[in-house]
Amino acid sequence: MDRPSVRELECFVAVSEELHFSKAAKRLHMSQPPLSRQIQSLERKLGVQLLRRKTRSVELTSPGRSFLNDAREALHHLDRAMITVQRMQQGETERLRLGFIGYLLAPDLVDLLRAFRKARPQCQVELIDMEPGDQLNDIREGKLDGGFFGIGPTEPLWDLKLFNWKTVPLVIVLPEDHRLAQKHCKLTLANLKDENWVMVSRTRAAPFRGLIDELCMAAGFMPRIVQESDSVQAVLAMVAAGTGIAIASETLTQMLDRGLAYRSLTSRNAVLRRNFVWRSEVNSEALRVFNSVLRRYRNETAVAGERVA
Repeated sequence: MDRPSVRELECFVAVSEELHFSKAAKRLHMSQPPLSRQIQSLERKLGVQLLRRKTRSVELTSPGRSFLNDAREALHHLDRAMITVQRMQQGETERLRLGFIGYLLAPDLVDLLRAFRKARPQCQVELIDMEPGDQLNDIREGKLDGGFFGIGPTEPLWDLKLFNWKTVPLVIVLPEDHRLAQKHCKLTLANLKDENWVMVSRTRAAPFRGLIDELCMAAGFMPRIVQESDSVQAVLAMVAAGTGIAIASETLTQMLDRGLAYRSLTSRNAVLRRNFVWRSEVNSEALRVFNSVLRRYRNETAVAGERVA
């Protein structure tokens, strides 16, 4: 079989992404005629037309669009294989690249990583702070081995697996001089329908905001939001300043306590299910061990009825 060369794949991917031969040639630090020859050679080997040339641009044919995903994946796997053997030469035998959401970094996640380090000391763990949508893309493309999500994902996960490793109660965040801050009892959302609210923005945390909408609607109201922020820390600071009240994960109570009071909610549905997501097709011993650590942590910390096999 006359297989495509790595250079042919690189040229095809560059032209497909730039949709312009001269821009792709500049990106690859080569002139345009050799680039055209690489594409022609690739199309000849495959026996199909991948690109349709126009006067000032290029467009992908239907076979070209299909082949682009495979070409990217082939180059990515080759890159990963090179990185793996180079790390092995340097004494590293394994590495897990895990995405997480920065404001959810809490002692329980640190405990998990320590437990995994003890179970798999030869495996290096790299944590990358990423938005949920970016995590999903990188997991699907193999750039991440897995990712931690505060809630969700909400989209179909036909190619991914999900494990709910921890359930965290939601709490109401009040200014310390608020009239309800002195009552050391659980609150209902209905008690708070007339309050001003400060929220993390939907662009930053759409699934979380969707959950809050559901809880408040079940309590018979929609919150009157007076301020939003992409930063959870900023939300807590605005509450402390008296702008309004907020709702947050119980784990965030350790982030800031000066000027704030945290109160529990009576609703059993007022919880945040923290999930770990990975690609279903991946067969990695390190990932298998990591998942076993997650399950053990869940069983050790779960209340009755939440334990998993």
